[in-house]
Amino acid sequence: MLVTPWRRTLKTALDPECDLLTIAPEYTDAVRRAGGMPVVVPHLDEDEIDDLLDIADAVLISGGQDMDPAVYGQDNTASWKTARRSDEFDIAVARAAIDRGLPILGVCRGAQVLNVALGGDLRQEVQEERSTVHPTYPEMRPEPRDHRHTVEVREGSRLSEIYAAGPLTVNSLHHQAIGALGSGLVTAATAPDGVIEAVEGESVDAVAVQWHPEMLEGEGGDALFADLVTRAKRRRG
Repeated sequence: MLVTPWRRTLKTALDPECDLLTIAPEYTDAVRRAGGMPVVVPHLDEDEIDDLLDIADAVLISGGQDMDPAVYGQDNTASWKTARRSDEFDIAVARAAIDRGLPILGVCRGAQVLNVALGGDLRQEVQEERSTVHPTYPEMRPEPRDHRHTVEVREGSRLSEIYAAGPLTVNSLHHQAIGALGSGLVTAATAPDGVIEAVEGESVDAVAVQWHPEMLEGEGGDALFADLVTRAKRRRG
């Protein structure tokens, strides 16, 4: 299973601006628990991606920084620390995987990448002061990773088959979200304030969520990775 990395510049003891390809171990641990073999891939040129996907049974598009609004036809009004090289690679991987019929799981930025790859766009800011669902980062105390809210899962969706019935409680580490849906995608879950929290494919083998399942303990997080492995085995078999 191919896993896309997060390209970012970090300060280290040896270099104040060290350019790194990174991935949180929670992603790879979750894939392994589900029975998959994660392979974190470098950023390649578009003409190399087909060779890359020759070894793949599925693709996990991980989280990361904001996308450059220019790639979905908007001016930058609220996007931070964009990296166009990451956008171009992730979108190319998503489109190539879709063309091949590979199962896809998108997480946070990965959900946004999938939507943009299929012609959709993004809402550049969904956080609001004193919101109980999407408050600003300074209001997420004592630690943003601890912030939770519910999402309503659409009845009859694949997501409703993955999770038990009823509202889900998820984490929330995003300030952007899906806007207009890309071609072939439908909404699978929404937050109480109307923000799209999950999408899935009508005509593509994809599930994508705005929350971070790799950070949720137990079945609440592992179920999505187990579903991706199941879809990969089904296609392979």
